[in-house]
Amino acid sequence: MRLETGQVAVVTGAASGIGRAMVDAFAARGLVVVLADVERDALDGAVAEVSATGATVEGHVVDVGTPDRLEALADHVFSTYGRVDVVCNNAGVVTSRRPVWEQSFADLEWTTRVNFYGVVNGIRAFVPYLVRAGRGHVVNTASIAGLATIPGGGNGVYSATKHAVVGLSETLAVELARAAPEVGVTVLCPGPVPSRIHDAARNRPASLVADPPATAPDALPKPDFGLELRKVPAEVVAEQVVEAIESRRAYVVTAPDTVPLAKARVDALLSALAG
Repeated sequence: MRLETGQVAVVTGAASGIGRAMVDAFAARGLVVVLADVERDALDGAVAEVSATGATVEGHVVDVGTPDRLEALADHVFSTYGRVDVVCNNAGVVTSRRPVWEQSFADLEWTTRVNFYGVVNGIRAFVPYLVRAGRGHVVNTASIAGLATIPGGGNGVYSATKHAVVGLSETLAVELARAAPEVGVTVLCPGPVPSRIHDAARNRPASLVADPPATAPDALPKPDFGLELRKVPAEVVAEQVVEAIESRRAYVVTAPDTVPLAKARVDALLSALAG
């Protein structure tokens, strides 16, 4: 699939970080870009900035954890433009680090609602249009934490949701290979990227605010990766996503220095299975 003028891309979590960079990458190639984000001020700013480049963009305040909001957005996109070509289910959050047994149900509910249900809801809302058209591409944002266990722990719920996104994406790819072979699927597994995800609590619903943890986050051991993980700029990640769409790559791992983490997990699994 070649990205070209006249196509339509939808990006959730589009007002900052990787999502914002994907918006710029798509707009630079002449795509119409529909931005969805829960943060109105940042969304309005992003739409104004990208519009100033001459691109066709529009923004919608959307809570991806609410199925009918994404379904309404999909209906709007199709009725307005008559097509959708690229869907990036990118919105994500993370809570403060703490042992799994101390993570509140509020942490679990909020993180799962955004990181996993947000992807599920995006698939359910938009993929039927792609299947009917017989073309397009889906990008689901997971994390290196969806391919490996982060040393030192402290982000069990986050890791669980990202593992779920990887499994969901792999299953979706198998199903689409049968139902609509020209619809591709990529699961994006970034390592460290400069973004505001660690400030995600700014958008946390008041109904899902957790009690302070028994173990202070600073008391947990720092993750020891055994190697230095460099931060990859969001703009570089966005170009990797474009290349993955056009070459139908199933996985994007944003930096080679994160690969040993995933390899160590697979090696341990294979060793255990070998007995």
